[in-house]
Amino acid sequence: MPERTPSVSFERNKRALEAVEVTLSAIGEIEGFIAEVFSSRFRAAGKLMLAVTHLVQIIGEVTKDMADGIEDRQPGIPWRQVRDMRYRIAHEYLSVDFRMVWDVATTDLAPLRLAQIAERDYLTSC
Repeated sequence: MPERTPSVSFERNKRALEAVEVTLSAIGEIEGFIAEVFSSRFRAAGKLMLAVTHLVQIIGEVTKDMADGIEDRQPGIPWRQVRDMRYRIAHEYLSVDFRMVWDVATTDLAPLRLAQIAERDYLTSC
């Protein structure tokens, strides 16, 4: 039995690192999509709005695979709200406020990117 612990830990860290990379990739995609776009154009551009909303949903989904203790290591990120946003997009789509999605994309992702870079550094040093 003691032999299983390192492999479980390794697999958990590997999955957490994958979640970090997916998050960083999604943030990069969103930033590319919204570069030089104004809020009014975002709401009018259906495909752009859908793409960004889907990427925000992906970010929320992969938070369940983050390494244990991330809330303590990165307390400045509202992890519960990140997960709740995913739930709302997936299960309460008709109530999604796309101004909120715009706000997430333009203000909340920069600190999340920095937190994920720090988390990646942490995970690769373990």
